[in-house]
Amino acid sequence: MRTTCVALVALLSASIPMFGQSEDVHHHNFSAGLGPAIPSGSSRNYLGTAPMFALRYGYRFNQFLQADAGLQLAWGAANNQNPVLTDLGTVQGGDHEYMFPLGGRVIIPTPFQRIEVSAGGGGVYLHYSETAPSNPYYQVSCYNCTSRGGWGGYGLANVSYFLDSNKTFRLGTTFQYISASTNGQAVGNVAALHTSDHWANLTFEFGISF
Repeated sequence: MRTTCVALVALLSASIPMFGQSEDVHHHNFSAGLGPAIPSGSSRNYLGTAPMFALRYGYRFNQFLQADAGLQLAWGAANNQNPVLTDLGTVQGGDHEYMFPLGGRVIIPTPFQRIEVSAGGGGVYLHYSETAPSNPYYQVSCYNCTSRGGWGGYGLANVSYFLDSNKTFRLGTTFQYISASTNGQAVGNVAALHTSDHWANLTFEFGISF
């Protein structure tokens, strides 16, 4: 098994410069998107569908391979109805669900000049936290807000359409599936237990590459 893994790593390392010589590409790829974060399986017993914002960056090594990192924020999925103690007294709390994916993807060749299809995956860290209501004029501290977190993995598929022939601007959609375990304090409807959380996320994105 070890010999097979070493061989695969060596083959991938050797293929990167070979692919990189075939075509000039935009190395830096940014995108921002909105869509639903949808819990699946048993996670629906304590999490609900919530709006999500995603900010992603990808470094393209060559025509076919890209490394990815991102920040995704959903809010209200844990349906926190607990009062929280703040500088302003006891107020109704909320909750945020953070997702930090780190991985890569393969660009799948298509016969269409302006359409790009990709698939990939990697590791992800989840962090859920209770929150105090935000205020645009001053910082509100929360003294009894709870949090929990844990690691897992994700897979994704993306389809993008380039708006220009230089492939600088694009519109796209990404489907992402996350499976992870979280542990820690209770956050809203999520009990203070070890849980296996599953998310099926869909985002509609605008991107820029250079």
